[in-house]
Amino acid sequence: MALFTPTAYWGEDSSPPAPFAPSDIPNLAAWYDASDTSTYRMSGTQIAGIQGRNGYGDDLDSAGNTYPVAGSTQNGLNTLYFNGSGLFVNPYNDPLATNGLHFAVGVFYPQNVNATKDSLWSLESTSYNYAVSSNQNFAWWGEVDMGNGVGSNIRIGPFSSTNYENQWIIVSVAFTKLPSPNMVQFWINAHVGSSSNGWRTTYLTNLDTNQKLRIMANRSGGKKQEGRFGELLIYNGECGVPGTVDDNLFYRYQAEGYLAWKWGLQAKLPSNHPYRNSAP
Repeated sequence: MALFTPTAYWGEDSSPPAPFAPSDIPNLAAWYDASDTSTYRMSGTQIAGIQGRNGYGDDLDSAGNTYPVAGSTQNGLNTLYFNGSGLFVNPYNDPLATNGLHFAVGVFYPQNVNATKDSLWSLESTSYNYAVSSNQNFAWWGEVDMGNGVGSNIRIGPFSSTNYENQWIIVSVAFTKLPSPNMVQFWINAHVGSSSNGWRTTYLTNLDTNQKLRIMANRSGGKKQEGRFGELLIYNGECGVPGTVDDNLFYRYQAEGYLAWKWGLQAKLPSNHPYRNSAP
């Protein structure tokens, strides 16, 4: 029996659709991907920094006492390991929010937490900024720390009393004005937090447009997170389709689905996530 081989996909187009990419979501501002070794900036044998993939985001410099090194692979993809004394930092302030709108989704593996402000990433400005931090000095429970006046609470968290150390996690943060009231929201593996004030607060004052990005460090750079880094996507726009209440998280779902399937973490998504069973 002959096997049928499809020759067309849509109409007369004989090519399959292009795979989903983070740039398919509007307002991609920065994209850092440890799996793409061509974006590493080398100084001899040392990783001196990382470039924004496909031109999204400026170069980040390695800073602190040590440079990152190649970490164990995840789902066959390269990662970067930070030993708790180094970080990536943008020497400039970049436009990472527009009219206060911002969301970011990243893949990280925190290890050996020793301070409550150990952070996976942070955005620093004069006043209105944030960091995604551990919340505990012995475990990674998760919180979002905000500059005074950004939210009705100065922080979201602890997300829960689950320790997310020594495992890969998908972390999502959104500063959104859709739907009303304006909200700051926080998810781990696309789940909402289980503690009081564990995942959202009212968004009062816009994030500053220009921010200094750090990966694996808090806003001052003084508290550095040991662990592995996979990928970080930053958008300076809504995490949903404007004007459509039912789709107010549409783009955030896409970013989470993309990262989950790429890094082999789709089983961590909740059962009702639109990309739990298939990639975007």
